[in-house]
Amino acid sequence: MCQKSKILVIVTIFPSVTETFILNQITDLIDRGNDVTVFAYNKSNDSIIHQLFLDYNLEKRTITHFKNQKTKWLVCKEAFIFFRKYRKKIDFSKVFFLLNPFSIGINKKKIKVYYDLPVLLFKESFDVVHCHFGYNGKKIADAYQIGICKYPKAILSFHGSDLTPSKVELYKNLYKDVFKFFNAFTINSIYLQEVLLKINPQLKNYYLIPEGFKKQYLQPYLQVKKEESFFKIVYCGRLINWKGPDRALRFIKVMVDSGLMNLQLHIIGNGEMKQELLILASQLKIENYVVFHGAITQENVFKIMASSSVFLLPGIADKQTQRSEAQGLVLQEAQYFKLPVITSNVGGIKYGMIPNETGFLIESENEQEFVEKLIFLYKNPQLIEEMGKKGHEFVLTEFESKIIGDRLTNAYHDMIQ
Repeated sequence: MCQKSKILVIVTIFPSVTETFILNQITDLIDRGNDVTVFAYNKSNDSIIHQLFLDYNLEKRTITHFKNQKTKWLVCKEAFIFFRKYRKKIDFSKVFFLLNPFSIGINKKKIKVYYDLPVLLFKESFDVVHCHFGYNGKKIADAYQIGICKYPKAILSFHGSDLTPSKVELYKNLYKDVFKFFNAFTINSIYLQEVLLKINPQLKNYYLIPEGFKKQYLQPYLQVKKEESFFKIVYCGRLINWKGPDRALRFIKVMVDSGLMNLQLHIIGNGEMKQELLILASQLKIENYVVFHGAITQENVFKIMASSSVFLLPGIADKQTQRSEAQGLVLQEAQYFKLPVITSNVGGIKYGMIPNETGFLIESENEQEFVEKLIFLYKNPQLIEEMGKKGHEFVLTEFESKIIGDRLTNAYHDMIQ
């Protein structure tokens, strides 16, 4: 790939606290000399902004859609602001053509696509359009189909929510044009690869590229001292059913009841289960052993991880959707901070650790074994140190952003050739 390719990245929410892997990928592309523009459908409502976003001044590279407002009046207002802000970039001949009374039929389709993707009205062209999530790829495929997207190459990254196992039959129709118009696809684990190939068994132009972390943003926190007075367990993720935060509370209850007192569970993240979890902690009478942090900056997540003993992610496969963790970059970040991981054998988790060397991979329904392994590490601090060191070395060689960036660059290169 040319050193200075012009790349349009299309995402749903930017910047998103829970999608640091996209931030990592975008900044790696910039590090390699590429000119990156981000088109986002929504601006994050979170007050938390990761340092990475600020350091790379990504706000200046980001174009945010105007349509996702609460009222029609606000949509109109934001649309006016959008067109005024970007008036020098917009090719108004395309806008005037849409008003042609002799092309009403085809123009209706074009207006819908341009409304979804107003960045296509810009004079500026791009060498590559890189979509994140299948449903955004569908919009670009529609633009290619009616001839208003002229970008030479297109690549689509699936992440998990867009490859829900229970929806395979639906995706066969939904992604039909995506497979036709996109030049390459990426998935982050063998688990997602298997789902993708159920949708399109003939697909060949796909690349297995895990999510990665930027070492330079984690490295300073390695100096944070471990809290030796507590066995500190960390859960970090959205507070939703299939990630299993309620199970983590039950495990702590068993440990406390067995006489292990100098321990803490730190729960990082927000989600629909938060109030339920607060009530459960009270019912189990373990409030003094659990700290709920809510959504916090990436930097504060790293501080907590670096001072902890073990990382816990007891997820399940959702009964209705069959969805589970596709990769879980947070597991690799935890291993970077020399934490053994205790996690479920669901989804793509097993591909991001070394079972019995960098942590323990447990069948999700075996709650007793989760507790046993937690107690085992509690009683064997030397093993925590040994597993932590192996985990740190493992993720540095497999998941660091520069390594992941090389794989993406190779995919771009294959696509452009």
